[in-house]
Amino acid sequence: MSTFAIGDIHGNHDGLQDLLTQMSPEVCRGDVVVFLGDYVDRGPDSKGCIDTILAFRDTSPADVVCLLGNHEDWMLATRRDFCRHSWLRVMDGWDTVRSYSPEAESTLRRAARDLGDEFYMDDDPLPYGLFFDAMPASHQSFFEELRICHRGAEAYCSHAGVVPAISHLEAQPRHELIWGASGFPSAYTGNDLIVYGHWNNATLDASGWPGPRFLNNTIGLDTSAFGVVSGIRLPDSRVFQSAQYAAAIASEKWKR
Repeated sequence: MSTFAIGDIHGNHDGLQDLLTQMSPEVCRGDVVVFLGDYVDRGPDSKGCIDTILAFRDTSPADVVCLLGNHEDWMLATRRDFCRHSWLRVMDGWDTVRSYSPEAESTLRRAARDLGDEFYMDDDPLPYGLFFDAMPASHQSFFEELRICHRGAEAYCSHAGVVPAISHLEAQPRHELIWGASGFPSAYTGNDLIVYGHWNNATLDASGWPGPRFLNNTIGLDTSAFGVVSGIRLPDSRVFQSAQYAAAIASEKWKR
């Protein structure tokens, strides 16, 4: 049995499809496939990414585990409170809204302009219902059911790694698993292999091609800023990568 982990996708549907085309023939019954989160925002087709992940989950012989990234975390916070605009302001959530409904994006942009400076105060609501109503029920369930972490035989997986100072993985705090902790991964010295995304810390080869970062018994799989979706199979550490898709590269606005 193997564990496959897939790093940040960020709306790069072409990259996701490319990666899964390579990886799927290698996935067998009894394997586990872990998506590490950050499916949405920045790239052009968040909706298509969720459609493809759901189809893969429904047809794969493996157990498919989908984790919560910080981008989904803030999107869900907005779903619960229409005065929470940080997702749009900071996370480039507009790209996700557009992928589900250009009409909702247009209406939300007008409403945000009408708020003026109040848009930055999180005191007044925006009509986010137009966006969430355009989201299929299967997608809404997908986001609400995302898990915080996965501990398997080969590795402990979370979106943003762990707090290095907390030795017991069961005691890791939710926020840091999703948003990251100071000192990770450089300060991590634990015995468990940690597989994560989030940090935009790809290792570049001599040609500038991004690859996973291997450091201190950790593996980072976030190559999304380069338009590449990366995955790995454990325990043999075989790396799978998509081609580079220019439409998904937005380095001038890239943040974790």
